Amino acid sequence: MEFKAARTVMGRPIYCSHFFYVDNLLIDSGPHNVSSEVTTVLKTLPINKVAITHHHEDHTGNCQLIQKELGIPIYAHPETIRIMADPPKFQNYRRFMWGDLPYASAYPLDNVINTERYRLQVIHTPGHSTDHVSFFEPTNGWLFCGDLYLGEKLTSFMAGENIVDHLTSLQKAIALSPKTLFCGLKGRLEDAEERLQRKLDCWWEIGCRVKELYEADSNRKEIMDRVFGGEVLFYYFSQSNWGRRFMLDSIIDNLSFFNADHKKNPLRDLA
Repeated sequence: MEFKAARTVMGRPIYCSHFFYVDNLLIDSGPHNVSSEVTTVLKTLPINKVAITHHHEDHTGNCQLIQKELGIPIYAHPETIRIMADPPKFQNYRRFMWGDLPYASAYPLDNVINTERYRLQVIHTPGHSTDHVSFFEPTNGWLFCGDLYLGEKLTSFMAGENIVDHLTSLQKAIALSPKTLFCGLKGRLEDAEERLQRKLDCWWEIGCRVKELYEADSNRKEIMDRVFGGEVLFYYFSQSNWGRRFMLDSIIDNLSFFNADHKKNPLRDLA
């Protein structure tokens, strides 16, 4: 079962957050600005546990509510647990889009989540955040990937995202040969392996182009204009929290990663 939540303006959704229910397991809790709707729906479902992909408020916003009103245990990465216990202040645009992030507690995830019918592997997939995990069900090829995917040609990062972690996590996910993605932004998507590979190829090409220009003594502004077409306006709306410069900076900080060996020998060979 797939849930879709969004802040709307003049009846139109701005940004959709997806979370999922499978075999009495809830994966992520949705944003707090739909808390009343989430409570109403979840009360009709038999839920044994909640598993969280990462700490961002559109994924953890209803954890406190689920604990207090439904008494359901929550499981997460240790870093997610730490952040949920003492949520940081965040930018106004995030509060507008997804609401507050009430504190909540959780138990550490094991390497596997067992339900009555399924056995989901817990895969650490950092990049979007250091605590990001995905859940893989090998029999059906399902990959509950949180914000690992999001889209194939995205060229902006939140502050703190890491291009090497992103690409390594994509390689790790591709090595699983998944069939279906369950994405926090796009929902259910088929052709999972091909989508992940196209995203990896797109970002690899961007990284190699940045490396080429940087090593030819182009400055950051020249590279930004030639590779990315300039900064996005949303950078300013986000209070300098989300933009193309963060992707560019992460690539420049990790130029040595973009070499033939890393492309020729993906983590498929190391899995």
